[in-house]
Amino acid sequence: MPFYYYWGGLLQKKMIEELLVYDCNLNIKSFIQMLDDPTECYKFYWLDSIIQLLIRGDESITFDKVIYGMIADAWFSVSKCNLKLGPRNINGESANSIERAVRKLEKLNIIADIDTRDEIIFKIKKHKKELHDEIYQLSKNVPYRLLSSFLTLGGNDPLWDNKTNLIAYIDLMNKSGFFPYTIGQGRGLDKSVIINNKWKDFLCQNSVTIRAWIKVKKIEYLQARNPGVPEVANKLELDIEGSRNLQKVRKLWACVAEIVPVYDYFSKKLISDEDYEIDHFIPRSYVSHNELWNLMPLEQSMNSQKNNKLPEWCSFENFATNQFLLNNAIYKYPEIRAMFNECKTDHLKAIWAQESLYIYGISIDEFKSILLKQIKPLYDSASNLGYKVWNDKLHLISEC
Repeated sequence: MPFYYYWGGLLQKKMIEELLVYDCNLNIKSFIQMLDDPTECYKFYWLDSIIQLLIRGDESITFDKVIYGMIADAWFSVSKCNLKLGPRNINGESANSIERAVRKLEKLNIIADIDTRDEIIFKIKKHKKELHDEIYQLSKNVPYRLLSSFLTLGGNDPLWDNKTNLIAYIDLMNKSGFFPYTIGQGRGLDKSVIINNKWKDFLCQNSVTIRAWIKVKKIEYLQARNPGVPEVANKLELDIEGSRNLQKVRKLWACVAEIVPVYDYFSKKLISDEDYEIDHFIPRSYVSHNELWNLMPLEQSMNSQKNNKLPEWCSFENFATNQFLLNNAIYKYPEIRAMFNECKTDHLKAIWAQESLYIYGISIDEFKSILLKQIKPLYDSASNLGYKVWNDKLHLISEC
């Protein structure tokens, strides 16, 4: 069981405190209150970005470096999974600065699906002028507000808006409080985050535990703002291995195609041995799994074009017909049955699919009805979340 699931379900603040290895002179009580009662997600991304810089041994932590990391860490969740980080403003745009920054990067079309975090940060830095407004907004309050649990300031205290005096006040209070960090007197994004040496040791030593705690907080925040979206925990970062682990499914469909004709569910072209990929009918970035009932051969060029989009809904009929064809083949041909059994462990975890869908003797109408009840709500939910519908006019099936 992943550690953050255990933590999110069972651990209270006292237990979190007991997990940390720390110097008794540090104000741990205030530290574990840093992420309490968030109205925005900024604190999570700011603290996590700082810790990642510390782990890498970065000796100069400035506002711009931290903010680039924040935007990069949100890229997959926002761009590929369409998660909302905040409400819309009166113009219908996100009021969340991180989300707006990601959407601007999308329009620039400079980030590839397989880019690493470092590659994304490099591209953000290269296009920082286009992101000026969002980066500026993130630098105004987030670095200071994260320290609120260490300060004796009310949320509406005018000192929050006077950064020069606020930095001086933080320095003054830090003489006895040992804050995790103070703010240097640089200009704009060149302001530095000065980590207290004792806190630096604490943060590095406990980095795995603290980042798991931050991840739980992110999940709670994102789930509350994206109700009904499945597997939010798996939408924080790209899982390249998981998305590519489809070899058993490909072998299964190759075995089926050798015996009976299999047609591309979108273009209705006959699937050849080589010119196809295994496609997620509902994008994997939304469902976060490789379940067999959501997978189907698709012509290679079609699969590349469809990418992270939904297919036209009218293609479901052909998709469901192919799934029924697979089920018939499973019970008719022993070699396909053997391949199917090899797939079950990794690609058929849903109990409903095992007990009600891939069963002997089921009629085509009942099969399609059961599959429809499972896939249509996912399709509609993904569409409502902002997933675009792919519509290739050159290959569009006649039913559409």
